[in-house]
Amino acid sequence: MTNRKGFQYLPGLTLAAAALVAGVTGGCSAASSLSQAQSGCGGLDTAHSQAQASVKAFADAVEDLNKAANDLQQEWLTVCNNLNTAVGQPTGTTAKDACGTLQAYINSDVSKGVTISATFNADCEADVSAQASCQAQCAASANCDVAASCMGGEVIVGCNGTCSGQCDVQNPSFMCSGMCKGECQLTAAASCSGQCTGSCSANFSGSCGGNCTGMCDGSTASGGKCAGKCVGQCDAMASGTCGGMCTGSCTVAAGASCSGTCKGTCSYTPGSATCSGECHGMCSVTTTPPTCTGMLNCNVNAQCSGSCQAQASANVTCSPPQATITITGDDALYTAYQANLTAISDAVNKTKAIAGNIGAVANTSAGTFTAIGDIGAAGAACVANEITVAGQASASVSVSVSVSASVTTGASG
Repeated sequence: MTNRKGFQYLPGLTLAAAALVAGVTGGCSAASSLSQAQSGCGGLDTAHSQAQASVKAFADAVEDLNKAANDLQQEWLTVCNNLNTAVGQPTGTTAKDACGTLQAYINSDVSKGVTISATFNADCEADVSAQASCQAQCAASANCDVAASCMGGEVIVGCNGTCSGQCDVQNPSFMCSGMCKGECQLTAAASCSGQCTGSCSANFSGSCGGNCTGMCDGSTASGGKCAGKCVGQCDAMASGTCGGMCTGSCTVAAGASCSGTCKGTCSYTPGSATCSGECHGMCSVTTTPPTCTGMLNCNVNAQCSGSCQAQASANVTCSPPQATITITGDDALYTAYQANLTAISDAVNKTKAIAGNIGAVANTSAGTFTAIGDIGAAGAACVANEITVAGQASASVSVSVSVSASVTTGASG
């Protein structure tokens, strides 16, 4: 039996190798300076020195990215071992080995005429609270009012009170009467502009376990069973994109109106109601410092801002994926991918987020910070240590980028 599913192609990720220059200079001979150096990053004066606040932001970003990169490799190890087991291949002890085995299997499939294409799309949101705390630290050293100095973006603040604007709540316990970014469990048939599980009335493309009306694998279907790709309508066990009315659940990456329970982020305008999430505006009871999604128009240097964004990207939350697989000629591999779609998509999107921000810390040296101001002995010691860690994180991310490409495209690497 041949499996055919909705087709979209996801190009392999690329990551430029970063050369890390550990040019740490300076240092004081006084006893107090020696004590600061021995205390490392903990001895930084972040409240009064913008240069040292920038070093602290850099250090925090590096540590968080390094942890995220190592955790990500473990995710890929699990994903590739699960796929290997499903198709009768040996497992590995590292992500590189396990995914290398899978890649060899896929390449062998391709050489025999098997076609494999995939897309894994999901919206991922960085940790706003981490970015806010980092920005607040940088802003304090520059006497910056984040709320008043945010340019080209908006101010978001953690809220547990009344919100003057849009409120974003993660996995709300209430019915979402706004925009859902994630999976909307529908209480009745509703319009869906995403991935529909259940039944779809129109503009459907995917697998159909019920009756398909429209086209089945390129041939006219008039309401019968379809073993391949259904395009048109599906009355039961639908799994694919839907542009009509969906009954069951609708997974949306970009956000769409929801008339059910949102498993993801529900965005709505609360009016006088309490907002227990992220408030896009003024909040009567804040739970985190404000963060600016644009640029801070005050004396906060670009290095500090870049580090804050990189730190936030180390902890991303991705909405449930819109994922489709096309595999023709290997039923076992198709079944394995279908069973692991969510895990694969989560790893793919985290890889994108981290790889896209590793550059903010990868090309850093002590000179980056001494150009801002005096970082002292503590700053020099801190930067020296974190440059080494940044190199480790960059190498780890490179592994995930490579295995991501092999899993999502089957391309030789």
